[in-house]
Amino acid sequence: MDCFFNFIHWMKRILFLLVYFFTWVVFFELGRIFFLLTTSQAALHTPSQLIFQSLWYGVKMDLSMAAYITILPCLFVLAGLFIPLFREKRIYVIYTGIILFIQLLLIIADAEIYKAWGVRLDFTPLKYLANPKEVWASISHLPLIWILSGFLLVYFLLLWIFNRIINRSIGLLQVRRFKLVQLVIVLLFTGLLIIPVRGGVQLSPLNQSSVFFSNNQYANNAALNASWNFMYSVTMMNQLKENPYEYLNEQEASDKTRVLFETGNKTEQVVTITDTAMPNVVLIVWESFTEKVLDMQLEGKFIIPEFRKWRKEGIYFSNCYSSGDRTDKGISAVLSSYPALPKGSIVNYPEKTSKLPGLGKIFLDNRYTTSFYYGGEPEFANIKSYLTAQDFQHFTTKSDFKKEDMNSKWGAHDDVVVKKILEDLPGLKQPFFTTWLSLSSHEPFETSARLFFKGKDKQSKFLNSLHFSDSVIFYFINELKKLPSWNNTLVIISADHGHYLPITGKKADDFRIPVLWLGGALKKQNALVKKTVSQLDIAGSLIQQMGFSQNPFPFSKNLFDSSSGHWAFFTFNDGIGFVTDSSRLLFDNTGRRVVFEEGKTNPAMVTISKALMQVVYADFLRR
Repeated sequence: MDCFFNFIHWMKRILFLLVYFFTWVVFFELGRIFFLLTTSQAALHTPSQLIFQSLWYGVKMDLSMAAYITILPCLFVLAGLFIPLFREKRIYVIYTGIILFIQLLLIIADAEIYKAWGVRLDFTPLKYLANPKEVWASISHLPLIWILSGFLLVYFLLLWIFNRIINRSIGLLQVRRFKLVQLVIVLLFTGLLIIPVRGGVQLSPLNQSSVFFSNNQYANNAALNASWNFMYSVTMMNQLKENPYEYLNEQEASDKTRVLFETGNKTEQVVTITDTAMPNVVLIVWESFTEKVLDMQLEGKFIIPEFRKWRKEGIYFSNCYSSGDRTDKGISAVLSSYPALPKGSIVNYPEKTSKLPGLGKIFLDNRYTTSFYYGGEPEFANIKSYLTAQDFQHFTTKSDFKKEDMNSKWGAHDDVVVKKILEDLPGLKQPFFTTWLSLSSHEPFETSARLFFKGKDKQSKFLNSLHFSDSVIFYFINELKKLPSWNNTLVIISADHGHYLPITGKKADDFRIPVLWLGGALKKQNALVKKTVSQLDIAGSLIQQMGFSQNPFPFSKNLFDSSSGHWAFFTFNDGIGFVTDSSRLLFDNTGRRVVFEEGKTNPAMVTISKALMQVVYADFLRR
């Protein structure tokens, strides 16, 4: 019995912190309800079940923000074990009053911003504080006296409630026995706050994608925590202040890049289009698929034997380059033809990706059934926020598989996902556009099959994972061929990005990827295209082959236009690569110099590289 009472004494300080923590969680849920009420015009056009779901899914971000706020009180409680001042109510009331003022201000401003601009509050309003006259001109028409009065009324009401809660629980801090034990317990509690801060124990930390749950953008936006979203955007604002790649005047940079995309419109139609049936499209985005392994052998066996055979069944682009070096950059490059940034990725900015054109949106607009498959966590690198903005009708991700299918560190392996796709395809209304982002060849290169190549070093594991994915995709395509829809199906295989393994000593090789078009709807077979092309060209070329519209992607060329330029560009950390049929060049912005040259390079290529870097980032800032 004594042990039980001792335990109760030990936990009193933790109980105080838990009460404080969950009070903030409730506050943020009320803030979300406030957002829904003040933006009711948009809410009326959203199904009621999605409105209620936004309250549930948003809790994860509320817990994170509450954990951030509770960290300092944890330190106060620790100090209170030895310093009486930190056991007094006023310390916690003053701290809470300051934080509450800031949080309430952000919540109200966020709702007003959404009503005016249709986006959640980010760092954008901060840019205008340098021009107070313009700010006043923008808000002077508002009933500021009433707004301020209402704000103060709500603030003092909430502060009174917080004060009552603190007053009732402050006695929990007055226990002075077992200081060492309590010190350890409070330290442990403080450390455990990292779990709600990062949104759980999953691989990817909390981001906007973590609370996006629907194809309805308003419902997704409602799930965001206003304060968390604002804090996150402020941490990213340095990337959005100005263009760090201004080498030329704006017109000169525009002229030099515009010439690169000029064409004589000599397009060859390679996809069969009929009056009665539009072709189905299956897009396979192969994780870390590098051209370096195409003809590579290990232990006398080819790494990707099946893909080598498929080249004779379709149109193979042997000199294609990925836009970037990460999955988040690759998925937006493939689906939206949007270039990877030298630093960061556009998918980290939902307010920008929501405005991007993309294959998901375009196929849906053309009455296609659209779906996306991925065996991992779509929240990784904020990819989910981008995909939901692309209006895919059906998502299948990690949470849709059984627990026993979670046979990878990241989620479900490729063979599991392929079986799910094959189960679903016959039931889909045609025509359909289906995208599959593979997983198994992602580090740590685990597979659900026995090792094909010996060796436990990183390169051997990587090659094994590619061989595994090769066999799974081989099975997938063979099964597709058995479906009645095969003769009217186009399959496109592209990497999301290349890989530094196997090491060649040339960084440009790390961005070279295989791209293959095949399927029953393809008119040509066994066609090898040696000209230099880009991963960015896939989406624009597909749209033009389907005859949907003019190319909506400004950074995409037409793969099947004989008059289009033979070049590609890619970005790496603060640098850009520029490739032609006869040359390759890498320019590093940090050192302001060329760091790699190969073939027939010239000073004009350096200028073009600079212009491309400048124009791409300027476009990013404008979105």
